[in-house]
Parts: sequence; C-alpha cells; structure tokens
Amino acid sequence: MRSFIILGPACCLLAQPQAAQAQRVSENATTQSSDAFGRSVGNEKTGLYTSEDVRGFNPVDAGNVRLEGLYFDQIDRVSMRLIDGNTIRVGPATLRYAFPAPTGLVDYSLSKPDGKTVYSLNLEESGSSARGPGASLEFKQDLAGGELGLAGGIGGRNSHRFEGGRSQFRNFGLTLGWRPRPETEVLLFGGGFFTRSDEARPSYYPIGTAPPPQIERGIDLTQSWTPRETDSWTGGGIVKTPLGGLRLEAGLFYNVRIQRSVFSDIMAGVDSDGSVAARRVIADGHNRDASLSGELRLVKHWQAGSLSHQVTASLRGRDRDRRFGGSRTVALGPSTILRPDLRPLPPYALGAKNRDQVNQLTYGLAWSAVSDRGFSLDAGVSTTSYRKTIDFADPALVDPVTRDRPLLFNLGASYSPLRNVMLYAGVSHGQEEALVAPDVATNRAEAPAAIHTRQVEAGIKYAISPRLTLIAGGFRITKPYFNLDPALRYRQLGTLRNQGVELSLTGQLAPGLTLVGGTMLLDPHISGEAVASHLIGMRPVGQIRRRSAANVDWRPRGGKSALSFDMALESLSRRVGNAANTLYAPARTTVNLGARYRFTAAGADWLLRPQLLNAFNNYGWQVSTSGGFTYNAPRTFTLQLAADF
Repeated sequence: MRSFIILGPACCLLAQPQAAQAQRVSENATTQSSDAFGRSVGNEKTGLYTSEDVRGFNPVDAGNVRLEGLYFDQIDRVSMRLIDGNTIRVGPATLRYAFPAPTGLVDYSLSKPDGKTVYSLNLEESGSSARGPGASLEFKQDLAGGELGLAGGIGGRNSHRFEGGRSQFRNFGLTLGWRPRPETEVLLFGGGFFTRSDEARPSYYPIGTAPPPQIERGIDLTQSWTPRETDSWTGGGIVKTPLGGLRLEAGLFYNVRIQRSVFSDIMAGVDSDGSVAARRVIADGHNRDASLSGELRLVKHWQAGSLSHQVTASLRGRDRDRRFGGSRTVALGPSTILRPDLRPLPPYALGAKNRDQVNQLTYGLAWSAVSDRGFSLDAGVSTTSYRKTIDFADPALVDPVTRDRPLLFNLGASYSPLRNVMLYAGVSHGQEEALVAPDVATNRAEAPAAIHTRQVEAGIKYAISPRLTLIAGGFRITKPYFNLDPALRYRQLGTLRNQGVELSLTGQLAPGLTLVGGTMLLDPHISGEAVASHLIGMRPVGQIRRRSAANVDWRPRGGKSALSFDMALESLSRRVGNAANTLYAPARTTVNLGARYRFTAAGADWLLRPQLLNAFNNYGWQVSTSGGFTYNAPRTFTLQLAADF
C-alpha cells in the first residue's frame, strides 16, 4: 500500500495502485475517542485536556508521561514523525492502569510498522498569513512479511507566524520494529526536532486591572536579533515479550534539549493606550537539558474463580543533567505594542552555567483484581530514592542538595450495581517535579526540588446506549504552589487545591452522528501565609474556572455517505491575569468547521478535507502562569487531499 497526502493547493503525486484497505483516509480523532478527557490522532485532537493542561496542571512538566505505557522523563517535544498520538488518562481511564499519577497521565503512542506498506507525502499551505509552506514524507515499510518493518519520515515548515515574524522547523524520525513471534515486540527508534529563526514573541504585562488593548494581529513586534535556535533529540528502545509465566515490558529512553540561543521579550507596564513602561529582553543560550529514563516491568496474569488478577513489579528511574543560568537582561526602556519598535543589537556576554542534577530510582508493586460480579480493585505502592543537587557557578552561593524517600501509593475501585452503570473512586499520593522559574523571575530557570501531590476522585460511568457513554466525576488535588512573589522571586507561596467536576458525553447520538463533548468546572484555591498577608490573591495566575469542549462529526445516510461535516468548539471562562487577582482575561469561544469528502479514483481511496480554524475570527488572550498576555491565532483556512494506494 502506498499513501500520499497533500495539504493545500498542491497537485497530487500518484504511484502504481495496489489493492489495500484505507489508512490515512479513515483517520478521525472524533470517531476514535472513547471519552472527552483528551485524545490526539495525527494533527487533530478532541476533549478537555492536552499534554500541557490536565485539571489545571501541566503533566509533562510534572513528569507524568508514559511512552507505550512505560515511564518516560520527557524534556522537550518529541518529533511528530515518531508519535501517532496520545491519550490523557484521568478518571475511569486510570482503572487497571498500574501506577497512575495524581494529576493525570499523558500516554504517547509510537508510530510503528504494522505489517503494511504505506507512503504519505504531505504538502501544506494555508489560506492565511498565520502559517507558511510545509512538507513531510512519512512511510511504513514492511521488510519481512510482517516480522520486520520500518516506520518514520522527515518534515519541515517555513512559517509565517500569526503573531508576526518567521520560524523554521525541521523534524525526522525512524522506528525499527521486530516481531519474531506473536506477543513479542521489539522497537528501536530515534528522531529530532529543530527550530531556527523563531524570534522571541513579546509577552505583555498590563499595568492596571484591564487586559492590553486589542491590537492588530500579525504585526511583527519582534527584535531581529532574538532568534531562538533549539535542537531536541529523542531515542530509545522497547521490548515486550512473554517470559516464562510472566510478561516482560521494558523501555529505555533518552531525551535532550539543546538551546543554542534563546530569548524572551518582556513588555512590562502595558497601559490602555498601548504604551510600555519598560521593555527588556532576556538573552540566554548554550543550555542543555538531558534525561536518561526508563522502566522495567514484570507482569503476571492469572484467574482464580471469578477473579482475574494482575500483579506488576516495576523498577523505573531517571538520570537528568541540566545546564542553565548565565542569562543577561537587555533593558530597552519605554516602548509600544501598537507598532514595530526596532532596536540595534546591544553588546552583551553570557555568564557561566549552573548545573542541576537529578537521580531517582523507584521500586513499585501494583495489584489489580477484576470480578465477573461487577467490581474491581486496584492498589499500588512505590518507594523512591530521590536526590537533587545544584552546582552554582557563583562560588559565593551555597550548593543545595535535596534528598527525599517518600512512600507513594494509589488505591482505586469500581463497582457496577447495574449492567450499564459503573461507580468508581480512587486516592493517590505521588511525587512530581515543580515548574521551572519563568523568564520574568529574578531566579530565572531555577527548578525547585520535587514536590508531593495528593488526589481524591470519584464518579459514575453510565452507558446510555451501547454506543453512547456519560461520565461524571469530581476530583480534589493538592500540591505546593510555586510562583512569583512581589519581588519577582520564584518560590513556594502556599498550597494549591484544585477541586472540580468534569463531565464527558461520548459516542453516537444516531447512526453517523458522533459527539465528543465535555465540561470541567474548577475551583482553584491557594492557601498559606502569602494569601493571609495579602501578598497574592487566592486564585492562581493563568487559571480558568470553566472549560467546555465539543467535537461533532456528522456523516449522512447513517454513516455511509461520502460526505461528512465536523465542528470543534472550545469555550473558556475568564482567566486570572495577575497575582493580586485584580486582572482577568475575558472569556472566549472558538469554533473550527470542517468537512470530509471521500471518493475512489485510480484504484485508490481519496479524502478531500477543508477546514476553517477559528471560523468566527475570535480575538482572545492567553495568560501564562507568570501573568504574561499573548493573543490567539486568527481565522485560518487549510485544505487536505489524501490518497491511500
């Protein structure tokens, strides 16, 4: 099978047709989602959460990542040529999943050979200045009748960014898969993602209690001497195979980010007339952050009467080495956000680097029991040895060493009083990484030691029909709260409690009509001395109180029509914009509209897919956890043409 995909107004390239089943033509994130908590397939996603935001937290930064189900300490983005998609695991999706994390997991799926031969050529050009031309070549190549195969590709884009300026991206990936016998899989993979140009986009910090004035999108406000150049590499291997009466699952992964040059453009004191009281650029470079991580599991399954048991013994660990610091602040004085304000390149020299090392080894044992009488029980316990050392380049500073040996646990259960109803509940105690100090902090790029997190959740899963499922649950998460104090030092300011309710309705409303819809209602609350003394408000910066998302896919004639229509809606409540809780970014709603037309020609299955992103050209503000404002992307039109041969 050979498959070619063309995005944009380019002509298609044809190969000799061969009889085969559709591959790219049948990809659809909406119809492939089992809940509304987050799912990505290729370039499309559904649901409430993403790999950057789950229940108000960033699971990647927290270290809650799995690759093919195994522990992976992700440092930076993984090449799109290596990953097929990801699944967010919260609520009932964590049942029977060994060692879940308190604040949710991101579980990546590798792009790997599957015994078929597929070639995909992607050319992309949007009908908006928000993006630029891009191309990629992907393939899955069978080498030995399904036993041995290769998957991978290369890609790149020269982008006209929607906020002004240009960026260049290049990526590649290759996975070798070997299946010598059933139930045995060996994967070796490697890839990279490279960024060039990509001048630093300004972040706006308002002076008062109102967001920045709405400015024209697309005006290039960057400084030409602030290109960000980053190399990210990912590689590793996975083995899954029977071993006696057990199952062996093992993975070893390496992920590194090399920042050759990195800049941050901070516009502080933005007034309602667009004036900026003080603009400064943080210049940095020659940073390196690398981690060798992995997990070894032995899994035992057995049946005892009406109970199906699974026991998992796990050894997971990481060795992380980070070089940071030595940045320089370039003060540019007053400026404006209304028009370009170009300045000459000032002289500066970067300082010496600090070194941050983390060594961690975790032993765990998990047990799961499922009864044919409608109940299940999951339990896990882990002990971890954690050591973090910081070696400051400045000899006058004390080099801290942090050690921790917490006992981590999780307990979950489910019960089905009726055939179509399941009640679930769980409690977990975990250890996570705290976020790194933001660019605006006086101690920029410093990383606190790992923190302890706790979560309690419960809910109900109700099968309204065989193809439509409702999930309703509540959760309460507590963890230490780190952010900027009034002196702009990043430190612990108290305890953060995120308490919320989430709803998911997913499945077929009627033949050919699929819905993935959900809502999260969140009550984030900070407590501690900083709140009691009125240094900060009780709401964390950058948080929302409500997120709603809906993906609808309608294929007429009961799902048999060649034509289908789809819509993706995201609605956000207003967002906290400063530590004092006196500034809020307004609520916003964006709608994406699309269609798919399937047809057969030249012995191939084809797909024509136009999309209108942000169809009503909604203008909204995003807010970082440090209070920096940036606007969202404008209306963008794309066209995809795909063929499976």
